[in-house]
Amino acid sequence: MRLHGKTALVTGAGSGIGKATAALFCRQGANAVLVDRCQESLAAALAEIEAAGGSAIGVLADVGNPEDARSAVEQTSAHFGGLDILINNAAISIAKSVLDLSYEQWESVLNANLTGQFLMAQAATPPMRKAGGGSIVNIGSIQGKISEPGSAAYASSKGGVAQLTRSLAIELANFNIVVNSISPGFIGNTQLSMADGVDETTTEKFQTFYVGSGRIPLRRAGTVADVAAATLFLASRECAYLTGADLVVDGGLSLTL
Repeated sequence: MRLHGKTALVTGAGSGIGKATAALFCRQGANAVLVDRCQESLAAALAEIEAAGGSAIGVLADVGNPEDARSAVEQTSAHFGGLDILINNAAISIAKSVLDLSYEQWESVLNANLTGQFLMAQAATPPMRKAGGGSIVNIGSIQGKISEPGSAAYASSKGGVAQLTRSLAIELANFNIVVNSISPGFIGNTQLSMADGVDETTTEKFQTFYVGSGRIPLRRAGTVADVAAATLFLASRECAYLTGADLVVDGGLSLTL
C-alpha cells in the first residue's frame, strides 16, 4: 500500500473529488480525515468509507475560517498522532458575469478557494515539520490558466492557487515539505459542475462544448477518479523530490484552447 501508516487530511471531502480522494487514500492504507462544511454530505461520505473498511474520521469545518482550519488540524493530530498529507480541495464557484458579481459573492469564492488553502497549509505545517516532512497537494483548475465568461471569481481564485503553491514550495522546502498542485479540466458529476448559476441545461452545453466538439483530445469528460489518482501520485513517496509543480489533468483540453 502506497500510503500505509500515513495520515491525510482532505478538505471538501463530502463529495466529488475530495470524497474520491479520501476513499482512494484509505484503500492505499492511509488514515483519512474528511473535512467539509456540510454535515449531511460529510456523514454520508464517512459512512461509505467506513463501510469499505477505511480508517477515517469526519470534521465539520469551514476552511476559510482561521479557527476552523486550526481546529481541523488539531483534531487530526489528536486522533491519529500527527499529519503527513494535506489535500486542499474545498472550493465553490459562482457562475456570473463580472458585471453582475457582487462583492460578497467575489469574497466568498476567494475565501473558500484561495484563503482556505493558505490557512490550511499554515495550520498543517507545524505537525508536518515535527514529523520530519510531509506533502501538500492543492487542487487548482485549468481555469487558473485559461478562462471563459462568467468565471471571474473562480478563475482568479484558481490562478492564485498556482502562485500560492509555488510560494509554499519555496518556503516549506527547508522542512522537507513538498507542495504541488493539480489543474483538473472538465470533470463531470461534481457539485462544482452544478455551481451557483449553472443548471442542468448549462452543464449539458458544457459537455457538448468541451467533449462533443472534440476540444478534449481524449474525447471524454474527466472523472473524480482521474483526479484522485493524480493526487495519490503527488502525495506518495515517489514524489519526494518533486515540489512546486502543477500537474494538468484535463485530457489535453488546454492544448486545444
